[in-house]
Amino acid sequence: MNIVLVDDEKGIVAGLKKMIGRHIPECEVIDVAYNGMEGYELIHRLRPDIAITDIRMPQSDGLDMIKRLIDAGSPTKFILLSGYADFEYARQAMQLGVRFYINKPVEEEELRDCVRQVMASIRADRDKLLEVDALKQEVHNRNQESALRDIFEIGADHGELAEELLRLAGLPADHSRFVCVLMEFDRSVERVKETGLEPVYRHIEQALAEYKGVYRFRYSGAQFAVLVAHDKDIDYGNLVGSVRQLKEALGRELKLNFAAGIGTVHRRASGISESFEEARHALGYKVIKGADAVIPYPDIRIDEKRLPIDTARMEELEAGIENLDEAGCADVIRGIFSEMETAPGMSPADLRLQCVNILLSSARTMSVEQLRQSDFLGRHLLSLEAVSKFKTIACFEEWTVQAIGALIAFKREHQMPKNKDLIAEIKAYVTENFDQPISLADLSSRFYISPIYLSQIFKQKTGETYVSFLAKVRIGKAKELLERTDLKVYEICQRVGYSDTQYFARLFEKWTGLKPTEYRKRQPNM
Repeated sequence: MNIVLVDDEKGIVAGLKKMIGRHIPECEVIDVAYNGMEGYELIHRLRPDIAITDIRMPQSDGLDMIKRLIDAGSPTKFILLSGYADFEYARQAMQLGVRFYINKPVEEEELRDCVRQVMASIRADRDKLLEVDALKQEVHNRNQESALRDIFEIGADHGELAEELLRLAGLPADHSRFVCVLMEFDRSVERVKETGLEPVYRHIEQALAEYKGVYRFRYSGAQFAVLVAHDKDIDYGNLVGSVRQLKEALGRELKLNFAAGIGTVHRRASGISESFEEARHALGYKVIKGADAVIPYPDIRIDEKRLPIDTARMEELEAGIENLDEAGCADVIRGIFSEMETAPGMSPADLRLQCVNILLSSARTMSVEQLRQSDFLGRHLLSLEAVSKFKTIACFEEWTVQAIGALIAFKREHQMPKNKDLIAEIKAYVTENFDQPISLADLSSRFYISPIYLSQIFKQKTGETYVSFLAKVRIGKAKELLERTDLKVYEICQRVGYSDTQYFARLFEKWTGLKPTEYRKRQPNM
């Protein structure tokens, strides 16, 4: 640690410097001063960890110097040297917060013990600051993650809300290009529990270091979401290459394997949700591309254009799944395959692609985690080998009928609600549990429906996004607490499900036009 010595007796300064060099090797005397004025300028400029100063000096004594430095915000810890048994000096020093003294003449042992006490005090203060900084960073990360989840899930037609969420989350406003990546780890993700998330995050940041902003978090289960933001054009080929290099690095250094879907680049915040949905859609094609493939969204769009799914047929199939009509679904599937049988030039690869398109579209209301809960779906629907082993159209047809039957059985076993009842149940659940962290990913696990599909039908049924509905419920509860209680704003913030008081206050003002304190003052009974 660095020390500055201040005393008007040069012999004492020389002696202190020699004793510190000899007996306290972890400290270094970086400069000396011979009066309070010099001492003030020196300490203010150098900001040493410790200053050892005499009390009585010409021009400005030690106590005056210390007061001026404290008023100027100096972090330096002070040790007073005094040859006077004067209580008044001690009293003034205590008022200034000085707790360490050495009597003249200075003994080596007393000097060493006192300096080490001050060093211990400095380390304790630094540890507390680190803890506070870590807590602040954790709160910031949680708020940022919450805002990003909301942006991913609100849909592409809410650009203003997306930009507002970016601002509320403290994300830089100068980003003009956005692209999303969704990574899904295989069972080696269990290793993450052993090594922690930080090594994974560090590799992600290193692989994408050329971009101005890289925001990553665990989206759900084995899936990690990454938002790449940049203030210039993003070369899509380079981005795909960086994700592939990331895959190699994680496999080589952490023994972690993953598949990734990469959305396309969008120029406004309103495109973040669309890019994320593209990444999710691309990731679903790992059953065709490979269980550990990196899949850019434009690649699967080429495949889908080559073999489009008949929209009317798929709507009929989805209606049958919703109504748990296994026989009706089987008839629809056989009709689809009958049409494919007459199509010219259908190769086994074409058949595999069409099967997977049917199944992915049919299961779009369910998350990957829920599909894995079904033994058949987990072993076959999500397995590349299961799709690859069939060679004839009859085998593909029978396998697809079985997969849809397993999906319906799973829905029936778990009593998954139909769409017309689902939104009412979700609204009731959110209204009752508004004080808990409830993202669309959380609701998808509880109600057995994929986050993107839930976002779509929520908007369709209610005319508002889920994010807006949750905020409306929470702000409404906050208004009630401001009207009926004398709870402090930060307490109300926590009671309605927010962890950051500033974020809550900005959101409250956005919804009501007033700050929470202003709203309370306007209530007649407060």
